[in-house]
Amino acid sequence: MSGFFGIRLARHLKKMMKYMRYVFNDHFILVCVFLLGGLGFYYSQVLKTLPANFVWGRPIILIFWLALLQIGRIATLAEEADKVFILPKEPEMNRYLNRAIRYSFWIPLVALFLLGGMSMPLVVVSTGWAFSTFFYFIVMLGILKAGHLRLQKYELYQISSREYYLWFLLWFITSLVAIVLSLYVVPIAGPLIALVQVVFFYILLNKKEQTVSLDWERMIQKEKNRMHRIYQFIHLFTDVPEISSSVKRRKFLDPLLGKIKKTSQNTYLYLYARSFLRGSEYSGLFIRLVLVAGVILFFLKEFWISMGVSVLFVYLIGFQLIPIYTQFDYMVMTHLYPVPDGQKKQAVSKLVTVLLLVAALLFSVFVLIALPDLKEGLMVVVALIVEVLLFAKFYVPYRLKKMEG
Repeated sequence: MSGFFGIRLARHLKKMMKYMRYVFNDHFILVCVFLLGGLGFYYSQVLKTLPANFVWGRPIILIFWLALLQIGRIATLAEEADKVFILPKEPEMNRYLNRAIRYSFWIPLVALFLLGGMSMPLVVVSTGWAFSTFFYFIVMLGILKAGHLRLQKYELYQISSREYYLWFLLWFITSLVAIVLSLYVVPIAGPLIALVQVVFFYILLNKKEQTVSLDWERMIQKEKNRMHRIYQFIHLFTDVPEISSSVKRRKFLDPLLGKIKKTSQNTYLYLYARSFLRGSEYSGLFIRLVLVAGVILFFLKEFWISMGVSVLFVYLIGFQLIPIYTQFDYMVMTHLYPVPDGQKKQAVSKLVTVLLLVAALLFSVFVLIALPDLKEGLMVVVALIVEVLLFAKFYVPYRLKKMEG
C-alpha cells in the first residue's frame, strides 16, 4: 500500500504542477516580493523601538508558534471509490497512512522554518538569547507538528468526537508547556518535552488503532475538504474545474442593477453586472482581496509602503476581474444578440472601472485613518484614482485584445 500511495502522489503532484504555473506568475511573485519586503522593513523598524527584554515579546511568540502548528493537514489522497475497492485492504492501510504523514510533514516544516525564522529577531529582543537557539526552537516545532499529524491520523478511525478532542487537548497542553519552558527557562527544554510527547503519542495511538476500524467516510470527506481549500486558493488565479461557482438571488442588491438603464447599449453591462452581483466567483474574489488589502493598510504607518500596497492591490483586483469577459462565451444566446461585439469590451471596461473605484475608495479610507500625515494620505488617494483611470484606459483594452487573439 505504500507503493500505491506513491502512485497517487505522483499523479497528484503532476496535477498540482499544472496549476502552479498559473499561481506563481509574474504578477503574484511581484506582489509577494513587494509585500514581504515592505513587511520586513516595517518589522525591522518596530523591533528597533522595542526595549531590551520586551515583556510582551514571549507571549506574542507563544501565541504565534501555537498558531503556526495548526498549518498543514494530513494528505491521504483518498477518493470516493476507496470505500468500496480498497476496503478489503484495510489491514494494510496503516503503511499507506504512515506514508501520507511523511509526505504531509514537509510543507508545514518549511512554513515553520521560514515563519519561525522571521520570529527569531523578536525572540532575541525579548529573551536576550543568541540567534543560534533557533536550532532548538525549530526542532521543537517540527517534533510538535509530527505529533499533530499523528493525532490527525488517529482521527480517521472510528472514534468519537469527544475522544479526539480530549487527545487534541492533551497535545495542545503539552505543546504549550514545551514552548513556555523553551522561552522562559532554557531552549533545550522544548525539544525534550516535544520528543516525550511524540513518542507517547506514537506508542499509545498505535495500540489504540489496532482495536478500531477506519472511518472511510470521514477520511474521504476530510480529503475533499482539504483539496477544496487548495482549489479555492488556485481559483484566485485561474479557472479550476473542481470549483463550481454558486448563484444567489441577493435581492438587496437589485437597486444597484436598477441604476443601469434598460437600453440595448447596456445589454452586456447589465449582464456582466448581474453576473458579478449574484455569482460567487468574481464577487467573492473581489471581497477577499479588498478585505486582505484593507487589513494590511489599516496597520501600515509608512507612506511609501502604504502607497505600494494599495497600488499593487488595485492592480491585482483589476487583473483578476478582466477574465469575466469570457463568462458568457459558452452561451449560444449571447452570440445572437443584435448588438455590436465592441459593446462587450466597453461593458467590461466600465464594470472593472467602477469596481476599482470602489476598491480605491475603501483603500483610501483605510490609508487616511492609518497614516499620521493627512497630506501623505491624500497623495495615496490621488495615486489610486490615476491608476484606476490609466488601468481602464490602456491596460483593460490591451488585455481584452490579447485574450481575443
